Amino acid sequence: MTLEATSTCPQLNPPPDCQCVEAISDRGGWLQSFIRNVDARTCFSPTNTHPSVTRLRTLIESTPRLRMWASAMFQEIPNKVPYNRIDQAQPPQSPVRGYEHMLELLSAVIPEVAPTWSLSAAGLGLMGLPFQAILDWPMGTPSGHAFFLDADVNTNASRSVITTAPGHWLCPEAVAAVERDGNLDSSQRYTFEQLFECDPHGDPMHWGFCSWDDYFTRKFRDMDRLRPVGYPDRPDWVVNSCESKPIVVRSDVKAVDQFWLKEANYSIFEMLNHHEWAEQFVGGTIHQSVLRTTAYHRWCAPVSGQVVYAAMMDGAYFSERSTNGIGSAPVGPPLHNLVYLSHVATRAVVFIQADDAVGLVCFLAIGIADVSSCEILPRFTQALPQRIEKGEELGMFHYGGSSQCLLFRRGVKLAFTEGALPGNQKSLAIRSPLALAYV
Repeated sequence: MTLEATSTCPQLNPPPDCQCVEAISDRGGWLQSFIRNVDARTCFSPTNTHPSVTRLRTLIESTPRLRMWASAMFQEIPNKVPYNRIDQAQPPQSPVRGYEHMLELLSAVIPEVAPTWSLSAAGLGLMGLPFQAILDWPMGTPSGHAFFLDADVNTNASRSVITTAPGHWLCPEAVAAVERDGNLDSSQRYTFEQLFECDPHGDPMHWGFCSWDDYFTRKFRDMDRLRPVGYPDRPDWVVNSCESKPIVVRSDVKAVDQFWLKEANYSIFEMLNHHEWAEQFVGGTIHQSVLRTTAYHRWCAPVSGQVVYAAMMDGAYFSERSTNGIGSAPVGPPLHNLVYLSHVATRAVVFIQADDAVGLVCFLAIGIADVSSCEILPRFTQALPQRIEKGEELGMFHYGGSSQCLLFRRGVKLAFTEGALPGNQKSLAIRSPLALAYV
């Protein structure tokens, strides 16, 4: 069913049967430039090695399988752009020369706490840099795939700082980008200070932000005015849980599927860690979107109802879907891995029992790459069920790259708004109408 636009109802569309993630631009140039820059100022010695890097070196060199994978992952060629281009005269070589060089680069980067604005802008908004830059090559190889999924390797490393220095996150260019992405209504134009809680006058250097994470999880100054809840009194309307760009809408999803292959299928049981309610979503619909670096990184409830289950699922901080072998094909940069990461990355799962046609809904917050993590607000993790209203804050992402999935049970039909469909370059505002549910 497709509903026509009216003065009170945005234009709606039924979900496409299969919508895959779009390609994004080649990033080989900035990657190599970044690593050369870090390499040029690296002074690596046992006395200035970061303790976490020392522990990683000890782990690698004391574990035969890890040393084997760590060595091989820089010798293999990733089956993804820009490394797998067939028009290259010579086979590509990794900018990182081996695991020893990787450790040197990591030891230089870790004390610097946070990626600069210019680096993230060049990186097309992907958080998790600069770690992601250093590990881009090995993550795309079979040996790297095994190495970074190993339970002994995956750790959360994060450092945080925010300043007004040139190239940093409060420089004029960065502030302008946040304002551009924060002003989703073309009829209104607000400054950073008008959009978000901050204090550029009392604290002209840091604007009142005490850390990178404090900046990353910043709040709107007036949430109800800037991001009003769509159809608050209509239980059949679902709103967007995150300020995010739609990338996939998939219907008739399977209980178990090959989520690691080129089609990037969803496998419900594995997404939900074989939860007892997972079966209700087999044959249902999934809507996935990705958050821009400059976006608001808190989540809200997509529907009103009762939070009946909320928990964290541990995952791998560094992992890409394997791309080599039968049934695989070259993939592009990391956005192509978001479907895969919805099964293996660290994620928060929240089940909400909504009213009327929507019924049981599952919200999945997905942390991407090295430093990303998720936080469910404490009141929704104890003494359940807990009442929640549509648009009410549910939790937030911390530190790094982020994606969300909304899972709808089988039998529920959805007419998505135009802005909720993949192909839109503009993010859909948090709390804005996402879809009308009906049976």
